[in-house]
Amino acid sequence: MKNMKLKIFSLTSVLAALLAAAALPAAAGADAIMTIRLKEAPLSTLLDIVSSKTGLNFNLSDPELAKKRVTIFIASATVSDIMELMDKAKSLKFQRLGETNNYLVMADTAPFNGYPPLTRQDLEDPALKQPFSVRMKGALLADFLDTVSGLSKVNFVIVGYVQYVPVTAHLENVTVVDILQFLKTKGLIYSRIGHHNLFVVRQLRPENGGIPAAEKAFTEKRYEETISLYKALLSDSPDSDIADYALLRMAVSYDWIAARDNSPAAMKEEQALLEHLVRDYPRSLRLGDAYLYLGQIYSGYGGADSGQVDCRKAVEFYELAIKNTYRDWVKAQATGRIAQCLERDGDREKAAAMYREIKEKYPNTPVAKELKDKESRPNTLLDSGASLEAQSEYGLALDVYRRLVQKGSPAEAVREVELRIGLCQAAMNQPGEAVKTFDAYTAKYSPPRGDEAYSRMGRALEKAGRAEEARKYLEKAGN
Repeated sequence: MKNMKLKIFSLTSVLAALLAAAALPAAAGADAIMTIRLKEAPLSTLLDIVSSKTGLNFNLSDPELAKKRVTIFIASATVSDIMELMDKAKSLKFQRLGETNNYLVMADTAPFNGYPPLTRQDLEDPALKQPFSVRMKGALLADFLDTVSGLSKVNFVIVGYVQYVPVTAHLENVTVVDILQFLKTKGLIYSRIGHHNLFVVRQLRPENGGIPAAEKAFTEKRYEETISLYKALLSDSPDSDIADYALLRMAVSYDWIAARDNSPAAMKEEQALLEHLVRDYPRSLRLGDAYLYLGQIYSGYGGADSGQVDCRKAVEFYELAIKNTYRDWVKAQATGRIAQCLERDGDREKAAAMYREIKEKYPNTPVAKELKDKESRPNTLLDSGASLEAQSEYGLALDVYRRLVQKGSPAEAVREVELRIGLCQAAMNQPGEAVKTFDAYTAKYSPPRGDEAYSRMGRALEKAGRAEEARKYLEKAGN
């Protein structure tokens, strides 16, 4: 290689040579800005390029390091950026020798203990907060991140065989910050290179995998364990870049516990965690979620029956949720809750306008699909009962549903309300009656395995604290 400034010396000879050159000033090229594009090139090639652009010399402690392969694409980078990338991606240390323009390059043999968390400045960087959507099933991590890179203009360097990890993700309207937090739930860790839109991704050691364990517990509805694991994470790493996510996950876990046990105490814990998130992370991407759950607590849609409803306060939180999120489902849910508050106040015309807004602005959200489904099954009694049910007026809803059953038509509506009667009974803490109703329903209609009705029955009994009965239906639902 011509003009190559890369040499391979023994450590002893390098140190001896430096004693004579210790008074030399640092090379002026150390601040040079460069763009480098290499794919599977020897490390020696990279160091030769950097040397030619900066005047710095790199001395390898081990000749074998010259053969190490590197892939790098970085623009407007300094020498410090290159060194940081090689340190984090290839475990290479660059030690400046005295005040000279010489660096010793050596392998870092220390055990990997993770990267420091991203700063709040990183997490709030507008370049990482542009929304996009990605849907992939069984893709390799390398392909998944390549797709994300194309959508977000953020690049990733993957360390080791983790590139072959399979990923299934259906993520709508997310940001790079969401993607990074998603990676952490898979046992992966990341670090940003300087202020570049470039991240190194690698795998944590199994003993450091607290986040995947917490996510697995949440998915399996082991909410107490979820809370314990995330609490330990925050205790060990109070500055973690997913602290806000951990607080939200704990709060939602308490919400499920409150619903399952009808526990006002659990709902108070939920509220405290949400207020903590709002107070300490005012620019968090999870802020809208927190305001949504706070609104539900105040409007009577929290996990437990609080006995008090403050729609004025709830609407304030719902409006903050809409203002502080980019997620369509949060906006749709908050808008729907405001409409329900308006219905309680008798303003059905304005509520109807808000329901139309949900269908027009957020057509792919669960709330919009539920509204459209409701419209496709027009029935005055069914709609009236469903509205009462949504307001937790289960006794009144039961009266309406039983009138429709007595009427006997239309058949599709009768079948739906016969199921809803059991759901209301479960919500009224009458699980024994609910089980009888569900058994009668399944005997009469014989829904096939995987039918949504089984899932609705199971969830209702789960919330009523009848886990054994719930499992029977959830298994038939395929859950």
